[in-house]
Amino acid sequence: MTFGEFVNDGLFRYLVEKYEIRGTAVMFVLLGCLFGCVAAGYLLGSLNSAVIFSRAVFGKDIRESGSKNAGMTNMFRVFGKKGGLLTLAGDVLKTALAVAAGVFFYGRGGAYLAGFFCMLGHMFPCYYRFRGGKGMLVCSAVLLFCDPPVFFICLLVFAGVLLVSRMVSLGSVMAALTMPLFLFEWYKIFGEDGALLGIRMPIALLMGISVIAAHIPNIKRIYAGTEPRITFPWEKKKGEKKDKKEKNRKD
Repeated sequence: MTFGEFVNDGLFRYLVEKYEIRGTAVMFVLLGCLFGCVAAGYLLGSLNSAVIFSRAVFGKDIRESGSKNAGMTNMFRVFGKKGGLLTLAGDVLKTALAVAAGVFFYGRGGAYLAGFFCMLGHMFPCYYRFRGGKGMLVCSAVLLFCDPPVFFICLLVFAGVLLVSRMVSLGSVMAALTMPLFLFEWYKIFGEDGALLGIRMPIALLMGISVIAAHIPNIKRIYAGTEPRITFPWEKKKGEKKDKKEKNRKD
């Protein structure tokens, strides 16, 4: 069995071929490998970086501050760049490990399965009373590791919506909404045989739906016109320059 074949089908194919497993036993091996993807993904995802770093570095639980969401955006708002970047690094790392575990157990399809449960673990962490983040960062990291071209297309959607609306939540919702569509079209156009994605497509749909569902309170605030908007760095600099000019005029 070559390395490429292992990446495509993982431990499942290796065991079936090496030990010449046939019949009903194949189903048990398959279920065992799928369980490995689910368990590894969920347990790694439950290591919520925002909660860990807010407690260890800043001595506070992020779920008690700001929007009370255990995610990167709230860490940036409450603890600044240091908190946000630590959360970003931690969440990307745990997603990478989950995806790698998925590849090990069940190849490329397992990568998406483990990534999805990593996102669920992030949203409902068993270590922190099932109070976690909204899953967008983990969802994005899964896409980055599994399908980089589609990730960058969705990133452009997110950035475009953010620049126009100045709302991170709206950018996240639009990226999650369009992700399955872009994934489908990408493989339809560039797939080797034009076939659909097997396990990837339904999981991509579930990931998109989960992220949107987690943002329902934000969607309600957007509709009501009360959703917070961010201030871009260049806008802050302009504001500081105006303040300086006004002070100089007064002096």
